[in-house]
Amino acid sequence: MDPTISLALVMIIGTIAGILGYFFERQRFNEELSRRKQREEELARRAYETIILKEIGDRIGYSLNGAKIIEIISGSLGQLLPYSTVSYIIANEQEEKIIFSCTVAETVSPVFVEHVKVIMLAALSEMTQKQFRKSDLDESIQGVILDEGSAELVGSYFNLPIVISGKLGGIINVASNQKNLYSEKNTEVLYRIARQASEAVSKLHEVLENEKARLSQAVQSLSDGLIMVDTRYRLVLANRKVADLLGTIANPSLFDIANALSGTLDLRSHVEEALKSEGETPSSEIVVHDKVLQVAVLRVLDKRTNEPMGAIVLFHDITDAKSLEQLRRDFSAMMVHELRSPLTSIRSTVELLKDDFAKLKEEDLVKYLTSVDVTSQAMLELINDLLDVAKLEAGKFDVICETGPIADSITERTESFKPQIEEKGLRLTVEIEKGLPSGYFDKIRIKQVLNNLLSNAIKYTQTGEIKVKVAKDTSDGQTSDILISVSDTGIGIEADQIDSLFSKFGQLKAGRNKAGLKSSGLGLYIAKGIVEAWGGKIWVRSEGQGLGSTFYFTVPIAESDNKEEASSISGKIYPSEKIAHA
Repeated sequence: MDPTISLALVMIIGTIAGILGYFFERQRFNEELSRRKQREEELARRAYETIILKEIGDRIGYSLNGAKIIEIISGSLGQLLPYSTVSYIIANEQEEKIIFSCTVAETVSPVFVEHVKVIMLAALSEMTQKQFRKSDLDESIQGVILDEGSAELVGSYFNLPIVISGKLGGIINVASNQKNLYSEKNTEVLYRIARQASEAVSKLHEVLENEKARLSQAVQSLSDGLIMVDTRYRLVLANRKVADLLGTIANPSLFDIANALSGTLDLRSHVEEALKSEGETPSSEIVVHDKVLQVAVLRVLDKRTNEPMGAIVLFHDITDAKSLEQLRRDFSAMMVHELRSPLTSIRSTVELLKDDFAKLKEEDLVKYLTSVDVTSQAMLELINDLLDVAKLEAGKFDVICETGPIADSITERTESFKPQIEEKGLRLTVEIEKGLPSGYFDKIRIKQVLNNLLSNAIKYTQTGEIKVKVAKDTSDGQTSDILISVSDTGIGIEADQIDSLFSKFGQLKAGRNKAGLKSSGLGLYIAKGIVEAWGGKIWVRSEGQGLGSTFYFTVPIAESDNKEEASSISGKIYPSEKIAHA
């Protein structure tokens, strides 16, 4: 082989290898940065949501049912007046039993204590307008041992109701075996303390109820599903997103949630594990109704006792992330294949030339070198596409404007596709409105967009016509924009695929390659980036599969004799500008 040719081929392959190495290294670096940014955003997003959930846990743990006030007042009565027993009843509507507690300070009979119960139940029934019996009490008696041999009854007593936010929280009873012991004068202080405490707690209760409503709204608006259960495995709260993710009724019960998770997640065992664990429990991935959910279970501690008071279960929808990751893998595999095939072809050709160079005729040599040239050109175009994508995503894409008639640029580009169109037996129609203005626009990039749209139209059309139309865009009353459309009579696009068509993985996701045609899927993504970079719009219309499609895009034109208008079009660089536009 001629040493000059061998050196040239080695330089070509070396240059290509260098470009590929740089690109893939750059791609890995960008992907790592992207993943790191996503992790930081996810951690920030999770930290923010964890603070809210912890606050919810604290509020649930801090219950204002009046019990603490009653206990504090009952315990301090010895400093104010004498008594034989001090008792309280806590009226808790959520419990089946009524809490009754009696502290015996002086020796009294069991009959005395029973008399206290009767007095307090009568007062409770009168205040609540409900009938209560001794069997309704969950009682506890502590203090001095009762005198079983005595049968004395209560000599004197008074009841102290505790009212919080207009509701009866409980009753305190002070009783003595002495008669006529308590007068209005020596109980006045106690009533005043109870009233002030009730008012203070009522105000705090109102504040906490407002805070609870605000937090409830925050929980309901979370993008993730959330439920909380207590240590007895009772459902405390569940936001709306849970029903959406699990496909249950609105305001589901714990049974509804467990039934929706049946066969995919043992919710009870995960909650029990979280309640026992002092660290983080590992998250799980489950599939429910075609959704991939990441499930995390966190225990909630009582801030005062540091004891578990329940667990929060978080359902995070990662379906789109999983789909995107699969598309990314498919895209990467396709790019590797698209680059490997031409490289293999070039290497095979070079090996053939190296081994049989002396035997080859001149026409065969030209044929092989032409093959290398065409293959390397195709690979270079793919690399240019990938570099354009990198520029678009980095915000470094330039639009270089020059002055001239836009009709000439469109005609020139359209004419270059005539041989391909005619070779496939298709018709080409070009309609350009007369009197289109000359002005500033990017001649190179507009040809790049047309290249993509015309190439796709030819690729996906087997019979019929390809039509290019150019006219002034008057849709919004302006005439400074040019509207260009490329129509075909090809395989068409289904409605549910249109939204993803201009994404980076559009071809993979939309499945336009069902026709068996090779495509990287980058062309429309790049075309969209170009059009939007110069301030235009791009969109597509199709009646459906097999009915053809029409792609539209607009080009803002700044008239060449109006420098002020030209400089006002954002995103453009004009020949007189020497600095790069980012």
